[in-house]
Amino acid sequence: MPRASPTTNLRGSGGPGGPAGMSWAAALSPAALRRAKFPLLVLLCIFATAFVMSSVLSALFTRAVTEWEWENTAALTRQQVVLVGLEGLFAAPPDGRTRERWAAEIARLYGGLPEIVRVKVWDREATVLWSDEPRLIGQRFPQNVPLRSALAGMVAVEVKELRAAEHRYEEGRFGTLAEVYVPIFSRQGGEIVGVLEIYKTPKLLYATVRWGRSIIWAISLAGGVILCLTLLPLFRQGFRHEVSEARRLAQEAYARRLEQEVAERTRALEESQRQLLQSQKMDAVGQLAGGIAHDFNNLLTVIRGRSDILLSRLAERDPTRHQVELINRTADRAAALTQQLLAFSRKQILQPVAVDLNAVVARIEPMLRPLIGERVTISTTLDPALGTVSADPTQLDQVIVNLAVNARDAMPDGGQITLSTANVELGDAEVRQHPWVQPGRYVMLEVGDTGVGMDAPTQARIFDPFFTTKGPGKGTGLGLSTVYGIVKQSGGSIWVDSQPGRGTTFRIVLPQVETPAPAPAVSPAPPAPDRGSETILLVEDDGELRALAREILETQGYTVLAARDPEDALRLIDGFGGRIHLLLTDVVMPKMSGRELASRLAPARPDMKVLYMSGYTDDAIIHHGVLDPGFAFLSKPFTPGALASKVREVLERSQGKPQADA
Repeated sequence: MPRASPTTNLRGSGGPGGPAGMSWAAALSPAALRRAKFPLLVLLCIFATAFVMSSVLSALFTRAVTEWEWENTAALTRQQVVLVGLEGLFAAPPDGRTRERWAAEIARLYGGLPEIVRVKVWDREATVLWSDEPRLIGQRFPQNVPLRSALAGMVAVEVKELRAAEHRYEEGRFGTLAEVYVPIFSRQGGEIVGVLEIYKTPKLLYATVRWGRSIIWAISLAGGVILCLTLLPLFRQGFRHEVSEARRLAQEAYARRLEQEVAERTRALEESQRQLLQSQKMDAVGQLAGGIAHDFNNLLTVIRGRSDILLSRLAERDPTRHQVELINRTADRAAALTQQLLAFSRKQILQPVAVDLNAVVARIEPMLRPLIGERVTISTTLDPALGTVSADPTQLDQVIVNLAVNARDAMPDGGQITLSTANVELGDAEVRQHPWVQPGRYVMLEVGDTGVGMDAPTQARIFDPFFTTKGPGKGTGLGLSTVYGIVKQSGGSIWVDSQPGRGTTFRIVLPQVETPAPAPAVSPAPPAPDRGSETILLVEDDGELRALAREILETQGYTVLAARDPEDALRLIDGFGGRIHLLLTDVVMPKMSGRELASRLAPARPDMKVLYMSGYTDDAIIHHGVLDPGFAFLSKPFTPGALASKVREVLERSQGKPQADA
């Protein structure tokens, strides 16, 4: 019976797996074949039984016929011994004078026994009394096993192939002879007087055995065939019923599988739509937040810069100094909020390096203890063979701090925070559970707590910006969204496991890199920036920020050429004949970016250095939030001291490729 493929097609009702193609599929399906096993096994058992019975009966028949043949040969031999009168041979062995008479008597013995070709006479001492080989007469063979059995009173038989030396007596007529050892008993007391070894051809015996076995096999197989033919209609009827039942069950199973697949696909589609809507919502909010942060950074730079300048001009006991300091602190808080918005929108500027997360956790742990309070304890479980990741260490610090503060707020009565690291291999099972993760080798950071936990609706919104479960004034709702943005911008993923009353665990996975983490270096305190006398071309489209930067630089002794946009800068530099040491330009400007402006100026002024400034990631010099190597960059908002230090640092660089072409 041909076998059908066990695969069921659930793609449509018209294909091999649909109801229209179910007849043969059901009849030859594994289920139908399993139901047809019983009749098939019965038929197989009938033939197996016939085979076994034939083999057993053939063996019994062969044994019975063979034993009868040897016993009959022994009886005929003893009868011929009496008729011929060979008892005297055992009493008085022939000598030279009587040998011919004994040869004639033994020849008469041949004639009375069928299939006899040779005879050998033995006495009770295993000595040859007579043989057609004169050299054997008088020799003893006490180790002859069949002879010893015959001297013990049993008929012994040895069937063997003739040796080459024996063929000369039979003239090649026989290939096989049966040596039958017949014990001869005396007439008076029944004692054994000797043994006659009869050499007999078993041709007739073998023919009888073959004929009998053929009859047995024919009868057995014929009986099996007759029994099969008798039972076959019954099995056929039962099999048709089984096939019909299997077809019905297969159709029902097909319908159930189709229903289950439709339900699974519907759930998967709904989940994909939910994730798509969530991603689109996060991207839309991120675009808005990034745009606001870009403009807000310019404002904060002016506020912070002007307040710093004003503070530098006020005496320590000036009554207005406190107000200016308050403005400064407020600007710092606003700058931090702006950085959170940029982090969430994945538009902040990262400077990734190879990082050992164990070192990050060990460095940040002492800073966390005063932050989370005395009622919360911290424990760490760090993998000593942890791999390295590529990330911005400062942003990783922010991630751990935000998660620790979130855990602290979830444990108002105290508890425990656990920080752990491990190498993980994410495979297909994890990818199915978290579809946004790619398979591969990762480093995992877990931050767990024993707090109140979260329900499913809360978990679905924890990374939304400005979403918080805390009371008014107790949180901005940007802590976890900042974590989400940093992790995503670093090429990683984050998910949460939580249940109400059972705590919360955040798991962050970052791709492993082969680059080893550098040894931590101690950074000395930056010295006060030196004054300079170089000429700087300042290009900034924001007028207030441009005026602030110009004032800061001129205070440091620099000559500043200020332009409101790249076109104004090109006109200004065409009318300036002196050397320009540094181009200080914003990155994002109308009509032309700072990168394009630097490229336009580089051929005529190859020794001019370039310093970019921006509060927003732009593809001009920053890709996916990562600063391109070889560029000098100052992030907004910046302080007057930061601007002066960065300008001095870039000007004092003696080597390197022109940054406009990097």
